[in-house]
Formats: sequence, structure tokens, C-alpha cells
Amino acid sequence: MNINSDSFDCGHEEGGDEEPKVIHLTRDEVLYIDDRLTMMIEKDVRAEGFTTVVPIVANAGLPAPVDLLDKIGMAVLEVTDEDYAEELVSVSVTSTDLYMLREIAKSSLKLNGKFVGLALKKKIYKILFEEEYKADRTFKRLLSDIHLDDSLESESSKLDWSGESG
Repeated sequence: MNINSDSFDCGHEEGGDEEPKVIHLTRDEVLYIDDRLTMMIEKDVRAEGFTTVVPIVANAGLPAPVDLLDKIGMAVLEVTDEDYAEELVSVSVTSTDLYMLREIAKSSLKLNGKFVGLALKKKIYKILFEEEYKADRTFKRLLSDIHLDDSLESESSKLDWSGESG
């Protein structure tokens, strides 16, 4: 993966005009994300393109650009502030940020008795695909309302099967 490129290996194009989105996170989700991200550092041009501060092993986390770390860092400060009384914190993210967060959202992970990974994954997919999902569900519902068998039978009964024309 080359961080100097405008295109990530996942096929998603990162552009300066990408519309920001907002994800609403609980305290546990913010802290989980922060624990799973590691800072991406540029290496020599002849090398792979980036390395991380903490060596990547099975549980070390996902290499993330500084701007995503900054967003999550501000959210950590907000949810851990003693004067913070809200249940959710809003974090402005790009589609690329969401795809990166998706990589660390393990569905089976429980934190404080809650499936934090699954909740996070659902929020991510809702932001990325909600409009498409709703349109697809509406289309399928409309198709299921059409009784193709009934309409075909009524049309076939109108046909003259005698072989005579005119």
C-alpha cells in the first residue's frame, strides 16, 4: 500500500472532494478504536511505503494516517472529559476512514458486556450503504407485490389457441 497514492488497494478512490460523513460513537467504541489503531509512518521511497510505530502483529491493530488518529484522539478527549455527559460523540469521517475502521470492527468482540465490534460494524455499513440498501429493499418489496403468475395466467387465457386468425 502506498500512502502517497490517491488510490488505496481496496479500490476506493480517495479524493479531496470526498463528502465528509458523521459517525456517532459511544465511549466504549471510541476507546476500542483508539486502542486498535497504530500510526502509519512514511518510510524511504525504496521501501514498502509505510511502517508503523508499533510493529504490526496479529493484535497490534491497523496502520492509520495521522488525520484519522487526530479525529479519534479528539473523540477520546471528549468522551473522557469529566464534564462530558452525552451518550454519543460525533466524529467526521471519510469513506476511506470508514473502510479502515471496518477492518478493526470484529463482530464477536465484547467490551463491558456489549458487542462493540458488531455495533461499530453496523454503524459503518449504515453510513456507507444505507441509501443503496433501502432502495434495494424497496425494489424487492415492489417486485414481491407484483403477482407475475396471476398476470401471466390472465394474459394466456385471452389468447386464441384455436390456431385460427382473424
